[in-house]
Amino acid sequence: MLQSIDTPLVTTVWSCLLVPKTSKGSVEWPGFTGKGKPEKFLVGLLELPFRIGVPFSIPLELQDEFGHATHLTNRIRPILEASGLTLKHDDIPVATKCVIKGVTAKGCVNSCQGKNFNLKITLPGLKEDTQVIKIRLQPGPPRQLKVKPDSEILKIENGTAFPFQVEVLDESGNITAQPELIVHCKFLGASDLPVYSVDCSNGGTNILTGPVIHVQNIKKDQILKARFEVLNCKDVPPVEKIIKLLPSSHVARLQVLSMNGQKALQIKHQDEISCVAGQVMNKLIFQMYDEAEREIPITAAAAEKIKVNWTPKIDRELLMQGLLPDVKVPTSVKDARYCLITYLDEHVSLESAFTVRPVPDEPKHIKCKLKGSNTLQMGEELQSEIDVMITDQFGNQVQTMTSACVNSLGVSGPGLDKSNLKITWQESTQTMKVKGIRYKPCLLGSKELCFAWREFSDFIRVNLVAGSPAKLQLVDWPELEKPVAVINGRELQKPLIVQLCDQWGNPTPEPNVKINLTKSSNLKLVPSNQQHKTDDTGRANLGVFSIHAPRGEHILQIKASYNKAILDCLIITVNVLPDPEKPICLNVKYDKSPSFPAGGTFPDFMVSVLSEDDTIIKNINPARISMKMWEAQSGRVTTFSCSKVKDDKEDGFFYFRDKVVPERVGTYMIQFTFAMDKTNMLNSEQIIIEVVPNDPVRLLPDSLPATPAVSNVRAQTSRTLVKDLYLHLMDEYNNHTGLDLVGKIIAKIKSPNEDFEIPQFQGKVNTVEFPLENGSAEINLVLAEDSPGRDSTEYILVFEPHLPALKKPLEPYCLSFMFYNDSKKQQLMATLTREKDQLSKSIDLYRKMFDTTNQLVAEMKCQVKEAETREAVLKNELKKHQIELPQTNTLQYVDSLLKKKMLEQEGVMKQPRRTCTLPNYPKGNQDILGKIAHLAQIEDNEAAKVISWHLASDMDCVVTLTTETARSIFDETQGRQQVLPLDSIYKKTLPDWSRPLPHLRNGRTLFRPIGNPVFARDLLTFPDNIEHCQTVFGMLLGDTIIIDNLDAANHYRKEVSIPCSSD
Repeated sequence: MLQSIDTPLVTTVWSCLLVPKTSKGSVEWPGFTGKGKPEKFLVGLLELPFRIGVPFSIPLELQDEFGHATHLTNRIRPILEASGLTLKHDDIPVATKCVIKGVTAKGCVNSCQGKNFNLKITLPGLKEDTQVIKIRLQPGPPRQLKVKPDSEILKIENGTAFPFQVEVLDESGNITAQPELIVHCKFLGASDLPVYSVDCSNGGTNILTGPVIHVQNIKKDQILKARFEVLNCKDVPPVEKIIKLLPSSHVARLQVLSMNGQKALQIKHQDEISCVAGQVMNKLIFQMYDEAEREIPITAAAAEKIKVNWTPKIDRELLMQGLLPDVKVPTSVKDARYCLITYLDEHVSLESAFTVRPVPDEPKHIKCKLKGSNTLQMGEELQSEIDVMITDQFGNQVQTMTSACVNSLGVSGPGLDKSNLKITWQESTQTMKVKGIRYKPCLLGSKELCFAWREFSDFIRVNLVAGSPAKLQLVDWPELEKPVAVINGRELQKPLIVQLCDQWGNPTPEPNVKINLTKSSNLKLVPSNQQHKTDDTGRANLGVFSIHAPRGEHILQIKASYNKAILDCLIITVNVLPDPEKPICLNVKYDKSPSFPAGGTFPDFMVSVLSEDDTIIKNINPARISMKMWEAQSGRVTTFSCSKVKDDKEDGFFYFRDKVVPERVGTYMIQFTFAMDKTNMLNSEQIIIEVVPNDPVRLLPDSLPATPAVSNVRAQTSRTLVKDLYLHLMDEYNNHTGLDLVGKIIAKIKSPNEDFEIPQFQGKVNTVEFPLENGSAEINLVLAEDSPGRDSTEYILVFEPHLPALKKPLEPYCLSFMFYNDSKKQQLMATLTREKDQLSKSIDLYRKMFDTTNQLVAEMKCQVKEAETREAVLKNELKKHQIELPQTNTLQYVDSLLKKKMLEQEGVMKQPRRTCTLPNYPKGNQDILGKIAHLAQIEDNEAAKVISWHLASDMDCVVTLTTETARSIFDETQGRQQVLPLDSIYKKTLPDWSRPLPHLRNGRTLFRPIGNPVFARDLLTFPDNIEHCQTVFGMLLGDTIIIDNLDAANHYRKEVSIPCSSD
């Protein structure tokens, strides 16, 4: 348990005074008048702390015999006593306050925390003269410094640190402490000595040490002085000691020696040593010395601390004998070797280094170096210089050569022109310089030059390139001696790629040379001609042009200039042939003699599509040809499709039969169109026809008049039947007709009920005649006043046409009317009749509208049914391709599937494909099918290679339908082009394309073949002219079989006993 620190340092011994108790409970002091004589004392409150050598005061309280405070009447000297202490103090003067001042204690307190003492205070002369108090006395202020060891002269080895025990003491020799008590030691007698410092604030003592004491280049003992002092304590005198610094016995220097014969040469630190390249430095001696230059033997422990940088492993036994590992001299004079020896222990880190500089050996090789570009142009000298140097076996240049060595140097090479060859000696670089390298006309490419000196030789390669541009050549283009055949409107066989060449025909890679293409004035190029420049290879791709020009030969000229000089230009003669497949016009034939009565039938139109060579283009889809007709004053166009061909021999002719003439009279335009593609249409010339009225069949007014309501009153307006009524002769399509007919119209009144009381016309007549001219007649009829007739009766007004020129009489036109005797009733009925007529018209309009709506609904239902049928067909097609449609979100799924398949298609289209390098022959005639290489396609790459090899000699042959066409091609090419007319092939020997393989007979397998045999002809796909192509390849391939490998083929041939087509 820790004791409480509240124990008082001073204990006061109090005297007790017994006072008798009176009956009244109080003390009576008889005869007391003031302070009495001091009889005893008490110790007052002391001021802490108490320290050795530091004066302090002891306050006293004097009392008389009754305990009243009093004071001294005369000076008194107190007596202070404490065991183990020496006390000094002053006398107590006569004063109001009694204080012992200047109390100073000295003695041993053992620790910085101090020591408890019993202090006895005695005041002589008092009745109770003694008091004992307990005090704790602490060490006093610093007064002296003690440094251990106590010896005045201390011996220290150079390079070591020395620890000092320092104690701060008070004047009684007690270890004391106080804040910021720093002990400082400074060494004197040499430069760069350390300073030691330690803090003694806590305990008054500590170990004073610091960095090692090291004096450079010490060879013998050296005297230093160490001065110890307490900072900020002037009362503490400094302490000085003599330091005798001894030279270190540890390793202080490394020494390396090299044996040169029997003599050892010292290799100093950072020395450079010259040695022959590729040799080995051995017998390197290694020694270690201390500061007193005493050699230190290399022990096993010391050997472990020695490292070298030129080898990872060191033989410790040799090292203990003082020998370093051998050093291999670099083979190149440029690769100096830096050799480093290090020694590292707990005291020092030393190193010794030297550089091995290789020097060349004896001449063993020659070395050629091309300074600059290794490229030279044909016919010109190499601009770069070639330096030839003599080297040792490791390629280091020998520096001991003279100019006489040039006489032994020779230069050779295939095609080398030595007429300007020069060899000179370069003193500054100790090399031979060769200039004037030039070649005679020869093949371009890498050329090897041989340089020989004495028995040594070296080679250097130069790149011989083409000379300066002098002419132009076409790349991958046939011979230009004959005209290049091209069909009008089509592209040339290949792009025009122009190559710059030198005068020997070698391609020249000269960029940015302008290339111009000039042409005949009547020749058009698409795209339009532009100026081009050559690329880095000296080529200019002018592109593929489409030729548009009249039939015949035309000139294309390619020009270029280089360094203001015109190069030899290229002249291309283009033979423009008419395009037999390009439609340029439509030929329409029909009977132009008859007229076109309304509603009749057009004569048959025979339409054919003509090409540039005025031949009829066949194999045209009839859906691409249509007939359009529209009225001259209307923009509404009616389109007709062509009729089915009745005879296959009429290939190329399209008929429009039984087309109905429009029912309306007027001027019409007929035009035939041919859809060349989705955007371009080829139109025939417009045919203007006049549709005339047909034969008259009825008599009709301009517009149906309202039902008349008349009476027989005096007012003429009430008796008027019709006024300004124009009747016309009409055909069955309501066209005005009969313009050339003359006749009359007889008007009369009938009763539907055969009533005998018939109204009469004005003038009391029963009939009225009206002249009919130009197919029309104007009618005005009025009833007679007081005309007979039954009231509120319906009568019929009949107009009978009489036309003598017509063989068949026309039906009369009838108009009903109401007859009234009363004018008021007549007016009322007239109004009702008008309303009835209006309602009848409305009913007709609604009926027509309903009929149209029903027709549209029926058509939409038909379209829906067709769409459902089409949907079912498409779903079945998708199922065949293993594509299932979901029941929900079908449209979204189809859209996403379409996008996915389109992306896959795009990826497939972008993949590289095989292309035929043979140009196809221009199809200037429909009888030309093309070259055999272009007639068929093969999907499998390996099969394509095999079949192409098998047909190698026939691939360039042009296939024609007739011998006449084949002969014309043979003549045009002067016999250089192979031709094969189909009409010359003996077709009875052609194979049956449906015939099974030989190992299959009557639906049974005769044996199990190795590999996968297949007829070669079955691997072919024909884009066009399937029947003709089957004839060609049936003759060429016959029953040739493709199989996996040679072993499988031999096995198959033995089993079926058939010869191999490649034998």
